[in-house]
Amino acid sequence: MEKVQRKQRDKEFITDPGKKLHIIGKFLLKTDLLVRDTETHDTVQLLSVNKDATKILVQGRMAEQFKLNAHIVLYKLLARYVELECEVLEEKPNNQFIMQVEHVSIASRERKFTRIKPPDGSVWITNLRTSRTTIDANLFNIPTSVKVNFADTERTLKPKFDIVKIDVFNSIGDKFDLVKKTGKILYIPNTQKPDSYKSSDPSGFIDYEHELGDEEDVRKKIIEYANQKIRSELIVPVIYINHDEQAIPIGYVHAQNKNREIDIAEVMEIKTLTFDMVDRIRESNTILVKERFAVIDLSTGGLRVKINHPDLNGELPRRKGFTFDIFFKMQSPITAYGVVRSIARDTDGNLYVGLSLEGNSARPGEKKRFIDNVNRMLSDSGAKVG
Repeated sequence: MEKVQRKQRDKEFITDPGKKLHIIGKFLLKTDLLVRDTETHDTVQLLSVNKDATKILVQGRMAEQFKLNAHIVLYKLLARYVELECEVLEEKPNNQFIMQVEHVSIASRERKFTRIKPPDGSVWITNLRTSRTTIDANLFNIPTSVKVNFADTERTLKPKFDIVKIDVFNSIGDKFDLVKKTGKILYIPNTQKPDSYKSSDPSGFIDYEHELGDEEDVRKKIIEYANQKIRSELIVPVIYINHDEQAIPIGYVHAQNKNREIDIAEVMEIKTLTFDMVDRIRESNTILVKERFAVIDLSTGGLRVKINHPDLNGELPRRKGFTFDIFFKMQSPITAYGVVRSIARDTDGNLYVGLSLEGNSARPGEKKRFIDNVNRMLSDSGAKVG
């Protein structure tokens, strides 16, 4: 089982052989241990441990349950989470296995959320949405969808302004760097009026007077614009919201006029066009998978799913998270954003993905409905709720 842990569990590694033997001999011997990242929550019984706690003998549940040299994680939830990381050394008769104990660890604190395995077929996820190509602020590789949408929108705007350009951010000057850094609009309705360099809405517009420095700096900028014969200027950032819910400034719309002012209505029109561009880029850059994937276990904080799909097996390990719909049997879907906390891959290529539910749902009350469903399952199973 190949495993990638995104967020390491806070745990204490036990290195002293005497302490290892005490933990295994007193708390785990002759008990059932769960096998990590198996769809049916496989278990083994720990039959014996040697004197220096380096080897254990376990009773499996089926023939060839483990492959030789496979790395297996066995665990048990006592007052705290206890974990044995092992390597399969030998298979004995009657489905017994000798394992090398590589690490023994105990969680530093109790598990925050109680997990439960739902009844087969009662919970699944579908409509997984993630990115085809990573779009980030560096834009080392500019996706074709970005170039096409920028070019189409630029053609639409060209008849309306003397100069218009839509492009990705590069190191092309202080004004553009300022727009990229702040994510705000630079709008100078009349470059020859000092008041135009101020902002009445600092939450959405750059106060260019403040950024330039003082009145003398503004005066120099007025002269510079006069020499360039530019009457009005506008730079609107294109803010891409990726599937990890990150806001990334990927480009800009730059408009200039020589003889008339750009009015605020045109500013709002261009801002709306940037939203449309981002929507189209997201749509063309989105992988949508409508197949069902089983939920292996879940808690009020998240869930773990088994996934095997050609478009996802290579992509998900590289993603911070993704959006999907959770279905509880006989209920309408719950739209959620899951942050990938752990990924394991078995020898058959199946992914076991642990997700914590974060971000805002598309519909009010979705997280509460999820928690209510999980608490009902916990209550039905006799587990502690709350």
